[in-house]
Amino acid sequence: MVRCCFHRVALSFAVILFLYFTPITKIAASDAVYNTLAQHVLLISLTDSSVQWQAYLTILRQGTEAEKLEYIDTIQNEVDRFWADKSVELQYRNLASNASLQKKVFSLEPPVDDYLRVLNHIRRLMWLDNRHEWQPIVPGGFLRPGDSHQTISAISQRLWLLGDLSSRSEAQHIYDDTIANAVVSFQQRHGLKADAVIGPNTLHWLNQTPKQRAILLASNFVAKTSYQHQLSERYLLVNIPAFEMVLVNDSQIAMTSRVIVGKAYRRTPVMSGQISNVVINPTWTVPKKLLRRDILPKVAKDGDYFRDRQFDVFDRAGIKIDKTADEWQMAATAAFPYRLVQRPGEINALGRYKFHFKNDLNIYLHDTPDKWLFNKANRALSSGCIRIEKVQQLAEWFADNVVIDKRTWARMQSNQKNTQWFSLSQTIPVHIVYWNAWVGEDNLAQYRNDIYHLNNTDKTVVANNATSPLQLTSR
Repeated sequence: MVRCCFHRVALSFAVILFLYFTPITKIAASDAVYNTLAQHVLLISLTDSSVQWQAYLTILRQGTEAEKLEYIDTIQNEVDRFWADKSVELQYRNLASNASLQKKVFSLEPPVDDYLRVLNHIRRLMWLDNRHEWQPIVPGGFLRPGDSHQTISAISQRLWLLGDLSSRSEAQHIYDDTIANAVVSFQQRHGLKADAVIGPNTLHWLNQTPKQRAILLASNFVAKTSYQHQLSERYLLVNIPAFEMVLVNDSQIAMTSRVIVGKAYRRTPVMSGQISNVVINPTWTVPKKLLRRDILPKVAKDGDYFRDRQFDVFDRAGIKIDKTADEWQMAATAAFPYRLVQRPGEINALGRYKFHFKNDLNIYLHDTPDKWLFNKANRALSSGCIRIEKVQQLAEWFADNVVIDKRTWARMQSNQKNTQWFSLSQTIPVHIVYWNAWVGEDNLAQYRNDIYHLNNTDKTVVANNATSPLQLTSR
């Protein structure tokens, strides 16, 4: 069963199946050291396109004992330097000069919980890449449970190789319930709508080669591990392509929530800040770009839009402006020198709560009246801000832990109209990141769509296939 490979904690690396399944106790000590070092190099080589890492892999896998001994200190120092450049502290730097080679190699492991999980998946994927052709599957349309199609056999094989299907028949052409359950599992691991319908998004991920997956896992692991030095014992983290927010308190996860992030053409930025205030019943001042692009075209069609959506309009002096519906329609088609503010209430775009942190982009976390949008698989739907599904739970955590004026907070819970800002006893760091591949504590690899097209694995694949001038010509 393929899935069992994902749960094996192995300390050695090899490209052949024998070494993949062989316990480390059965491998010679020197081989174990070289294979472990090769694992460290493999992960780096998938993220760094410089040819030296491919040369190091060749030496560790195929070189003679003399060649390995000649390069091993250099390779160890280069691995350490790679992680130092990423602000990751390794135990290697603190070892005594006379430490054993085995201790040095094992101390090059980044001090994070998911390193071996990620590494084992990468190792498995690279083995698949060496052993199996991964030609595109093109059924020419949607496939649903009960359908009969010649590509079902290839789809079931791919699901089996990736660990979502426990067994398969090579002559399978009927999309049966067993395959449908495997597709649902596959869709869940890729953040897709888990409906067992094989459409373009599911096919995209089925057609990703094992090496492309390995590169995604490696590059995201390096990015996440490098970022962790910024994290304290208490913070909020929003992962954009995962559409998820995590609240960490005392280094433990206090809550998670689905979120809505910016559309592809109105991206939520990768950034950090400090939440300094929570606002109950916030008003919404419409940004100028959003006013021009979204609001005014609607007003041009419906002069009552401002009234129906509970907007107040102010001139540059802060004086409230009133016009008839016809006058607003005319004003919306010309220069519009006014400021638009939506009053608090059930239809306010920010909902009941806003979590404010200072930044030049007017980005913050908030509630939304459109709760049904959280059920969508693709939640890149906002104009850049982050909407939180479990906003009440998050607000209560702030009230219990950092809101100063708890008496006013309690009184405001029955107030739906008046805006109230609350100061905090300490600011809460917020980190907005972009990580679209990881391995969870359940040892399942998770992938998410590159909604902002920030990944570029094609160049890395080409670079990793390049011939290195340092490679041993005798091999």
